[in-house]
Parts: sequence; C-alpha cells; structure tokens
Amino acid sequence: MIDISASLLAADYARMGEEVVRATKASVDSFHFDMMDGHYVRNLALTPDHLRALRKYTSLPFRVHLELSNPDDVIEMFEAGDAQTINVMLDTLKEPRSIFTRIRTLGAKVGLTLTKEQPVDLVVPYIDEIDELLILGVHPGFGGQVMHPKTLERISFASRMIQDKKLNISIAVDGGINLTNVGRVISQGCTCVIMGSTLFKSADMAGLVQNIRRMNSFS
Repeated sequence: MIDISASLLAADYARMGEEVVRATKASVDSFHFDMMDGHYVRNLALTPDHLRALRKYTSLPFRVHLELSNPDDVIEMFEAGDAQTINVMLDTLKEPRSIFTRIRTLGAKVGLTLTKEQPVDLVVPYIDEIDELLILGVHPGFGGQVMHPKTLERISFASRMIQDKKLNISIAVDGGINLTNVGRVISQGCTCVIMGSTLFKSADMAGLVQNIRRMNSFS
C-alpha cells in the first residue's frame, strides 16, 4: 500500500493545526516536516518544536527531512518519539553510520536522502543500514517546483537495486509530484509519495487522496 505523506512546507503556516486536522480527515498516511536552516538551502522552515506543537492535532506518523548543513549538531534537539522517520541528506554527513545510530537511539527509522543530481548508487555502502531512501525530484528548499525528468528513471533503478538485494527499504519521493505524474512515480517503485502544494492547494483533499489510491490499485 502506498503511503501518502502531506508535506507541511506547503501548508498555511497561520493555520498549521487546522491544516493537520484537514489532511488527517482527508486520510493521508503521515506528515512530512522539511527542516531548513538557510545555509544548506536558501530558506528557513520548521523546527523540532513544530513536531511537539502539532502532535496534539493528529496521531499519524511524523516524518522529518533535515535539509541543513549540520545534522550532526542538531540531532540532539529531537526527543524520543518526536518523529517516526528522520531523513538526512547524504552530502551533509561527516560520519553517516554515527548519525544513523543516534537516529535509532531516538526510536526513529533511518532515512537517507539524495539530491536530484546524485547518482542512486551512492547509497550502496549504506543500503543495509537504512530503512528508507528518499529521492528528491527537485532542488531542495522550495515547494511548487517541476519534477526533474530523470526522477522516474532514478526511482526505477533504486527499486531494482533494493529488490535484487532482497531488502525491506521504502522508497520515498519528494518534489513536483502531482496528479499528472503520481501514477508513474508509483509504478516505478515509489512506496511513499510526499506531496505539498498539490494536496494543500486542493479544494477537495479527500477526493484527491482517494484518486491517488485508485491509481495505486491499478499500478
């Protein structure tokens, strides 16, 4: 079953709690928190405090994506149970295995993220040590971008690699996913679609989610 994760980067920040309730009622599966520092990407967004403040509005899993230059220095800001998955950017890690251990100490699953320029086989040395591979279809930092045309090929490559190694690793995809391309994203092997603008700008979020589930049933 596909996981539809609502990216709060695209939510109305003045009504964040209401947005979480709206998406929960629309039957999304999880919430995606992009945390940005203004250094690794030219934007500022969300903090561990948002996780704690929004927890009272839903019981759905929280997913964190650290888009910042010093993940090793900030991981201690998280408390056990804050997030169910924490994704870190491969190109920001000094000692990947060390931060993987620290993430697991928090009780979270380990996610490893690739930019749209990085070849998928860069994850091979760590493939046995992660729970999720997050493939970005756009430049990190801002919502509403168009998915890079090579993204589908990269998803397919990752899916074959994981299947060949008989690993239980989810493939998440973030960036530029909409109703036009989501069916193809799923058919290439994506198991978690992260959607922001398409979801939160929809007048009928529940209907959109049902549409995606129907697509998945035929993929």
